[in-house]
Amino acid sequence: MNSDYDFGVVRFLRKRAGMTLQDLARASGLTYPTVETIETNKTAPSLKTLDAVAGALGIATSNLISLAERRLVQRRKACPVSGDRVKKGLQGLDLCRVAFYDKAKMFRVLAVKGQPVHVMDLHEDCHEFCYVLSGAVELKVADMTFLLEADDTILFDGMLDHTYFAVEDGEYLTVHIPKNIRLLESLLQEQRSE
Repeated sequence: MNSDYDFGVVRFLRKRAGMTLQDLARASGLTYPTVETIETNKTAPSLKTLDAVAGALGIATSNLISLAERRLVQRRKACPVSGDRVKKGLQGLDLCRVAFYDKAKMFRVLAVKGQPVHVMDLHEDCHEFCYVLSGAVELKVADMTFLLEADDTILFDGMLDHTYFAVEDGEYLTVHIPKNIRLLESLLQEQRSE
């Protein structure tokens, strides 16, 4: 079986749905042994089989595959950005420590009063979430300006040109989340309607 996929996630989803192995087998139209071998990664299920399991669990097949191709728990050490990741024209990168998770990124910024942070070249097509832990920061997104203080959060389209300016010393986190995560799409839609 391809080690890039871990269908043990099926067990987690099944239990969360309050289903037994027998319940899932019945709901998906599969046999008990088939479902058990999927959950224990003893077989490489076909797309048709995965579609049946996903349908029984009430999720899209693509979401099931996406969950299976990533480990449920990943741990990374945040570090300074260096080497081939550093591009010219970035401001404030020396204030950042970054953890990379596939196309998602988490930045910890130790803000120094008066220092800008502008790292657009590190962005992919993503949403950006910012949480100010301490101090105050001014965020300019396109033609809008937001003053964010401790415990303020903001979510926006990370492809819009934006710069953080430290109004006072402090610390904040930013997270770049790929746009293909449907939950955040719905959050942005709700935010636009408010």
